[in-house]
Amino acid sequence: MRPARAWVLVPVLLVAFVLPACSDDGGSETQNPADLEGVSWILTQMTTVGGQTEIVSVGVDAEFDGSNVSGTSGCNRYNAPYQAQGSQISFGEIAGTLKLCGEPEDSTETRYLQLLADVGSYRISGRSMSMNDTSGTPVLQFSQG
Repeated sequence: MRPARAWVLVPVLLVAFVLPACSDDGGSETQNPADLEGVSWILTQMTTVGGQTEIVSVGVDAEFDGSNVSGTSGCNRYNAPYQAQGSQISFGEIAGTLKLCGEPEDSTETRYLQLLADVGSYRISGRSMSMNDTSGTPVLQFSQG
């Protein structure tokens, strides 16, 4: 009779070890970097220096092509190399044009580029994308254009 008990225990142990590995622990969701591409992402909100969320009324966008991101940063055009794997993303040196536009374009652009440089992960859900800083705090919110 002992062998029969062992066969009952094996499925119970498998369930005990496999189900927790499949559960959603609220951590980072697997993302497909290809989902970034072929879309014009329009910035709708960003975190201010004081940590508050503000609605962005200045035109800021991002377009990803698999290795570079480019767009309008409020006043100027910008581009930067990026690497994405799963939900992790990092940006290389950001380059851009240098014209002056005045407020609120200049301050929006400065803050956007600061936040973009510190992004460490992203999450696409439907037609929205959230980018988080390296500590996991959401700092940039986009919608598909």
